[in-house]
Amino acid sequence: MNVERLAQELAAHLVLTRPLVCVDLEATGVWPGHDRIVQIAAASIFPDGSVSTWSSLVNPEQPMPPAALAIHGITDAMVASAPTFAQLTQTVGALLSECDLTGYNVARFDRRLLAAEFHRAGVEDPTVGAFVIDAYTIFVRQEPRSLDGALRFYGVEAGQAHRQAHDASSDVEATVAVLAAQLNTYSDLPKTVAELHDWLYPIDPNRIDADGKLVWRDGVATVTFGAQAGTSLADLAAGDRSFLEWVLRKDFSDEVKAIVRDALAGRFPVMGKAKSG
Repeated sequence: MNVERLAQELAAHLVLTRPLVCVDLEATGVWPGHDRIVQIAAASIFPDGSVSTWSSLVNPEQPMPPAALAIHGITDAMVASAPTFAQLTQTVGALLSECDLTGYNVARFDRRLLAAEFHRAGVEDPTVGAFVIDAYTIFVRQEPRSLDGALRFYGVEAGQAHRQAHDASSDVEATVAVLAAQLNTYSDLPKTVAELHDWLYPIDPNRIDADGKLVWRDGVATVTFGAQAGTSLADLAAGDRSFLEWVLRKDFSDEVKAIVRDALAGRFPVMGKAKSG
């Protein structure tokens, strides 16, 4: 692919009043409260159709988890001599300042991780106030996840022309047709019901509660949700008790709330003793 040609094509279809920066990050994980960026790439698309690109490896100042390495292939040795994010803040800040953002799942992942990195570096987040165009969100909205949408996507409308949406019998027939088409389309899917179930609903062996809101990370109880995802219960109890108090007011499980109450009282789960529901 030629990013310059594609960016010019994008600019021809989208009215730009200031630069639109397409950004993508590779990281040590997905939790902004704990994980770090290991690679940044960006393409800045300007209103006149011109394009500039930039990328850099980033030293995360922490070991690369095996799960992350398996995804992006970036090793500790590859980033050992790379600049840290703190050393790149001036460059990245200038790149993102007075711009709008685009990317794939950029709203839920890349932008949140960037904001956390700027915060850790003690630098104002230059993306505050930026408009965001997320290609993932467009995909989800334009390709409906309804049963009718699935029938169209997998090309199994034959025989369904007269089906009645939300009629139970018709929906059963359509669902079986979609599932059969999926199994035929994706040859790498497991071939037994039990294996397919496990593929669809993998159980994290590190989870503490049944819903996976709390997990073991390096032997420490850690939250997996919200702005504090990746932060340990102990750190939250010491520095952000309001977050834990918020959890108690919201619709979390009794199991999670019991653990949070203990944390506020200075009692924390011990690996090997806590039980998952």
